[in-house]
Amino acid sequence: MKAIYEDLLHLDRPFYEIHEDSYDPLKCIENFWGNYSLVTIRENLYALDLKCKTLGAATESKLEAIQQTLFLADILRALMAYFLTGSRHLDTTQIKLSTLDLNRKELQLTKKINDFFQSINQPKP
Repeated sequence: MKAIYEDLLHLDRPFYEIHEDSYDPLKCIENFWGNYSLVTIRENLYALDLKCKTLGAATESKLEAIQQTLFLADILRALMAYFLTGSRHLDTTQIKLSTLDLNRKELQLTKKINDFFQSINQPKP
């Protein structure tokens, strides 16, 4: 197979995996959050944003490109799992999130930062 098509397959597979008998959207959601914390997701998205801004510049290695493609495929899997979970009205209360505490800490930190900026941006009476 030509290398140019290799990356496309990673992004097509999630669309076909949902039709397999063993597919479980809740397990897919658990797997996603087991592999990615909010910090890791943000870092990957920053890297993709930087890649878009520097298109044409040879600034990344083949390994980085593969990692970004796999990350995008995982994001796509998670989005499809959330869609199917919602459209099928599945109970999500049984999902076990291994990065829950880490993500809660990240959300608490971002809330503190947001609260600070909100407090200094209050309109003057």
